Amino acid sequence: MILRSSKHGLLIAKNNRISNYVSKLHTIKATELLLKDYGNFTNAMTICERNLDISNMRPTDLLLKLICSPINPADVNIIQGKYGILPSYLPAVIGNEGLFEVMDVHSSNSNFKKGDWVIPIESNWGTWRSHALADQSLFYKIPNSLDKFACATLKVNPPTAYLMLTLFKNFEPNETVIQNGANSSVGQAVIQLGNLMNLNVVNIVRKRDNQQELNDYLKSIGAKYIYTEDELRKSILTRELWEKIPRPKFALNCVGGKTTTDMIRLLDKDSIMITYGGMSKQPLTLNTADFIFKDFKCFGFWLTAWKDRNPNEYKKVLDKLIAFIQKNTFKGPKCEEFSLSDYRKAFERLQTPFLTSKICFTS
Repeated sequence: MILRSSKHGLLIAKNNRISNYVSKLHTIKATELLLKDYGNFTNAMTICERNLDISNMRPTDLLLKLICSPINPADVNIIQGKYGILPSYLPAVIGNEGLFEVMDVHSSNSNFKKGDWVIPIESNWGTWRSHALADQSLFYKIPNSLDKFACATLKVNPPTAYLMLTLFKNFEPNETVIQNGANSSVGQAVIQLGNLMNLNVVNIVRKRDNQQELNDYLKSIGAKYIYTEDELRKSILTRELWEKIPRPKFALNCVGGKTTTDMIRLLDKDSIMITYGGMSKQPLTLNTADFIFKDFKCFGFWLTAWKDRNPNEYKKVLDKLIAFIQKNTFKGPKCEEFSLSDYRKAFERLQTPFLTSKICFTS
């Protein structure tokens, strides 16, 4: 079975006539993690091997090898069949972001060379595979001297954080942002970008047994104000902290439910809240009086939709983030690596309560 990637997905064609000689010399075996049906991790995923035909590479083809590809919350939602964009057919290779090395290019290709690092910019291209043959238009080249984990996790969460901090409000130095889910990948990016923008970032996290360990880690990437959800109604957040820094007029929400309702109560007049996730799976409950008397505004943000409307601006955002990584002023999340064949162990680890590291696949 021969597989070729295209802009529209995976094109699979059976070719039983291919000779054993050509098969040995002109194909590469690729390991792929496929979503075969929606549901839980155990039943929904399967591993398979296919042969990539590299005997007739087109001038714009890239032969790629996986370096690292994370499992994001959106990937989990896709597996469950509960995301805004789902595969057009099953089985399908999934995975929305990752870092690949160019193994080979066509002799006439002057844009890429062997050894380049690339990330896919096409939404849901399918990164959970060891090798791929795909058109160069689907990828963005990045420096191969950077931290691989920062690069592998660059496509989704850092741009989400950057855009939420720049699209909805023109900040003045020393203004305050409050966010829940602060230990998430977006939350960690907000902490670092907030420091670069001279903002006070107040971070709300779920209380856990290893609270000090989490606090120490968040402080290591620049966090100054860290509180647990059960402190949202206590005097430190209802009154005392705002005697030291301005009360927030900007909030980022990825949790929903009571936690978000309590966070909204802390906002000043003329405030904005951006919702980009709902990890609690609980609805937002908003106070009518806040909209009327405090001029409170709520927006939602989904990077996929924004990127589709603004492809060139998206690349500019990537360039800015890459520059931060090069200057060592922005770091990727902590990561743990699993081979594609160990996907069951990877998903078991993913379900560890209060996990702060990113689970990643490697070839």
